[in-house]
Amino acid sequence: VKNCFLLVANPLCEVRGRLLATNYRLKFQTLRGSLREELRWMQDARYFDVPMGTIEDIREEKSTTVAGVLEQKIKIQTKDLRTLSILLVQDSDARGIFEAVAAFSYPGNATLLFAFRHAERVWAQGRCTEDQDGWHLYDPIQEYTRMGVESDLIANFASPWKVSKINAEYGLCSTYPALLALPKNMADEELLAVSRFRKRARLPAMSWCGGPEYQFASLWRCSQTTEGLVGNKCPEDQKMVECIRRGRGQGDRSLLVIDLRPWKSAWANKAGGGGFEGYANCRLVFGGIDNIHAVRDAWKAMSAAVAAVNDEEVGSWIKDVAASGWYDYIGAILNSTLKTVKEITEFRSSVMVHCSDGWDRTAQVTSLAMLCLDSSYRTQPGFLRLVQKEWCSFGHRFRTRLALGEQPSSEYSPVILQWLECVHVLLQQFPQHFEWTSAVLLRLAQEVTSNRYGTFLCDSEKERSQKVMPFALSLWSELLKPEEAASWRNDDWVPTAEPLIPRVSQVNYGVWEAYWFRFHPRGPRLRTDLANDAASEATPVHSEASSLSLPVVQGLGMTLAEPTSSSASTSPARKRGEAAGTSPPEKESAQDAAKRRPAPQQFFADDDDDDIFAKPKPAKTSAPAAAASEASTVKTAPTSTSLGAAGSSGEPAQTVSVPAVAETSNAASLEVPQPVALQEPSPAEPSSCSQPEQASTAPTPASASPPQPDATSVEVVPPVAESSRSFLPEGTTPAQSAVAESSPSPEQAAKPSEPDVPAEVDEHSADKDLML
Repeated sequence: VKNCFLLVANPLCEVRGRLLATNYRLKFQTLRGSLREELRWMQDARYFDVPMGTIEDIREEKSTTVAGVLEQKIKIQTKDLRTLSILLVQDSDARGIFEAVAAFSYPGNATLLFAFRHAERVWAQGRCTEDQDGWHLYDPIQEYTRMGVESDLIANFASPWKVSKINAEYGLCSTYPALLALPKNMADEELLAVSRFRKRARLPAMSWCGGPEYQFASLWRCSQTTEGLVGNKCPEDQKMVECIRRGRGQGDRSLLVIDLRPWKSAWANKAGGGGFEGYANCRLVFGGIDNIHAVRDAWKAMSAAVAAVNDEEVGSWIKDVAASGWYDYIGAILNSTLKTVKEITEFRSSVMVHCSDGWDRTAQVTSLAMLCLDSSYRTQPGFLRLVQKEWCSFGHRFRTRLALGEQPSSEYSPVILQWLECVHVLLQQFPQHFEWTSAVLLRLAQEVTSNRYGTFLCDSEKERSQKVMPFALSLWSELLKPEEAASWRNDDWVPTAEPLIPRVSQVNYGVWEAYWFRFHPRGPRLRTDLANDAASEATPVHSEASSLSLPVVQGLGMTLAEPTSSSASTSPARKRGEAAGTSPPEKESAQDAAKRRPAPQQFFADDDDDDIFAKPKPAKTSAPAAAASEASTVKTAPTSTSLGAAGSSGEPAQTVSVPAVAETSNAASLEVPQPVALQEPSPAEPSSCSQPEQASTAPTPASASPPQPDATSVEVVPPVAESSRSFLPEGTTPAQSAVAESSPSPEQAAKPSEPDVPAEVDEHSADKDLML
């Protein structure tokens, strides 16, 4: 849409620009210099850049002004707290936008999502190797063997548990992983009977085992029973629960069974054919965690509280946050986690956890408990293995809960986002016990709905292994690349095998401001504070006032030095150096420390797409350089002028094709009479296993001045007659058509073209621009 207006409520104004649609995102682009200063934060936060998978709802609104003029608007609501209202000029514009969103946001078939096109592009360029394949980061055999469970890899006669292949073909339970850790004393026929008694066949399965150190005390997950009000019994289920309780002879202590539902909900489910364990030698505790519908309502209420924040008004922030109930549910999750951790560590006794189906609240509590119990999950690769194991393999319904590839239903609920904030609370309380920072939590919150990777596209391991893994990339491949891992590594990490005991009182919580205020005017100030904190991080902080701000700073992925005594003021890095026999380095300045620290992953990367309408400024070159450039680029009517490399944010140079216009000194007044072919820049983060390619232009002589970092690459084509401005084949909708390719450079023309891949598709992503 070449001419539209973004409606802004605070301050009340209209921003003129155009709306670009690709198979990856919707993007509103403004004229250079047309965006008001108080709105620059929106561009810095990439507010205008909306991935198709992030669109929750789009609707058309028509109204009549006081002057009797019909106004047509589209309102876009996203899954990450953004709302965009765009005023359109023509009726046909809205139709094109709706077609694009329907084709790429919720096509109804996951295989039509951008992740598959993105993987094709990466593989075609040979930028992904087998050792970078994140799909095999989690190996269940190795993981359970590490815990002391008997497997085909290592026999362990002391362990009461074994790795079973009874579900290898997903015949026992279609939503469980292929390999399960189960009691040795249960025969396969008995396991089949238990699966028939449990809802959706999700029988008790082991999540974690403490090994000999904890007398093989373990953590189990399952779904509710199906006894109903009539009290149907299953002897095999009772036997399995008893086997879990006894373990390796834990004595007469009752098995702690945590039913994560409120007790009223549990009884209501029992009336509908569900149930809970009223067995002998079982101690049943209700967790009081509400269902997915309450989570969705609390998340939306919290979003409304954030939107109502205005730093120039008193407001009702504390009241609104409390009324949302969001942190009440987080407290309930942490409280169930605490009960689980204490039972295993203090009494060496197993715990069984379940909710209704065992794939939402159950995954939240088991994965948090494993973070507290097992230090291996507090490492960088270990944390990703934990997500793959407890969430992806054990069947959390990512596609249904986040509406990936389909329109949101009544089952839509951001359960995974709630868990990420629970993890953030643990990071606040134990900042030095994790090898990673909250930057990876922000990245996960972004990627679960981006549709760039196949990690979260399905509802079960069976569906993912058959329909996604052979055709898409894993997010873990990207996050574990050395340059990427450095951006979310905690340099102050102190490895320890001691279990973590979370503090569950809400007074210990801190709002995850880096998430909630990503797309809020407070975002620029938060980033400024982060920069100031990073510059002063090498200076010890001894004041009490400074220590009070520590949770807030840690919530944004940073760490400040806590006030310590002189005997305990040695940094962890200094201690590790002394332990290795090396002398501690001299104290460096704050500026040197900021330069030395690897830059964290930028989720507020600068967006240089605002200058696409501007008249390009030619680089200052000498006469020989200009002649060489002209000889290498000017060949036919389409002329290619290279104006710069990647921007400061790390994105590659942008390529724009616009009709030739008369020379003008005012860049902001440039008129675009025709839809243009714009090669979309890559997403904010580099694609999996990808490296930027070199531009295929002639080398610039040394006498030429260096390119500007924000410059774009513009391809100017001569004007065409009005009758020939047909960019779409007859009968083709805008959402089904990609832009016409621009003429390649001589070097590109010499190379054989790839099938179905435009010559100038961005090397970091395979999104293609649509002419709307």
